[in-house]
Amino acid sequence: MQASVPRAVYYALASNVVVTIRKFAAAAYTNSGATLAEAAHSSADCLNQVFLITGRRAAHSRPDEQHPLGFGRETHFYAMLVALQFFTVGGLVSMAIGAWRLWHGATLERPEVAVGVLFVCALVEGGALRASIRSIDRKRRAGGVRGLWRWFRETGELKIMLSIGEDVAALAGVLVSIAGTGLAALTGWAGFDALGSIGVGLVMMATAVFSLREIKSLIVGEAARASVRRSMRAWLDARPEIGHIVSLVVLRWSDSLLVAVQAELAERRDAVELVRTINRIENELQEAFPAARWVYFEPELREHGEHPL
Repeated sequence: MQASVPRAVYYALASNVVVTIRKFAAAAYTNSGATLAEAAHSSADCLNQVFLITGRRAAHSRPDEQHPLGFGRETHFYAMLVALQFFTVGGLVSMAIGAWRLWHGATLERPEVAVGVLFVCALVEGGALRASIRSIDRKRRAGGVRGLWRWFRETGELKIMLSIGEDVAALAGVLVSIAGTGLAALTGWAGFDALGSIGVGLVMMATAVFSLREIKSLIVGEAARASVRRSMRAWLDARPEIGHIVSLVVLRWSDSLLVAVQAELAERRDAVELVRTINRIENELQEAFPAARWVYFEPELREHGEHPL
């Protein structure tokens, strides 16, 4: 079943296209390398939106024989494409623009126009960043910068993570561009504008490297947040049917969780009662933790020893 893409995603794509065209126009009018680098940055953002829309649709395809757990991790693949093109289309191109202009001593015309356009873009990007951050759980936001950083390291919500990462990079890139173009206007040396373009590229490449690191962790297989694992273990410990938990693995699978439990039951039962007990625990665990889409419970015997994990 294909998931419908929210209209807001298409609106964001349309607005990015409009902003990109304006930046290209401003770059052509002022001959500003920093503004041209920002146009390349916005072009990368447009391509990002297309990738994310495609990934969202693919991730909600129905499971089949070859993919019994579904296609949720398709989002990881498209997220990786987003980060890679952010590194190349945005980062390397921006740095190449700056290096070329610096080497050839390109001039800057009407810098006040470029600064004005970039200032308006900074306001837009700041508003977008604020809206993205507000989409995070309020408790996570309450921790300030440290709480947001912990959320970045622990989240499996790639769409939101990439959205915030893009907005942070966009705002930082615009500020770097304003600084470069502004210094060029004040000093009369257009090299500052070229350095601003290189700075934009460095910001984008750093964002891409950080995003790739987090995406790689999810592709390899990353556990759920420590707080989720603690809550689930506490819930299992409180079950009267369970005598001892041998191991508990809670793995992220896109927006869902895959749970594997090995536990010694409190009382020995016949086969029928054992199956009923396991089914009851699995069903009630999913009710308590709705994100736990797959739950596998394996009864264990004490003489088999502790699980190595």
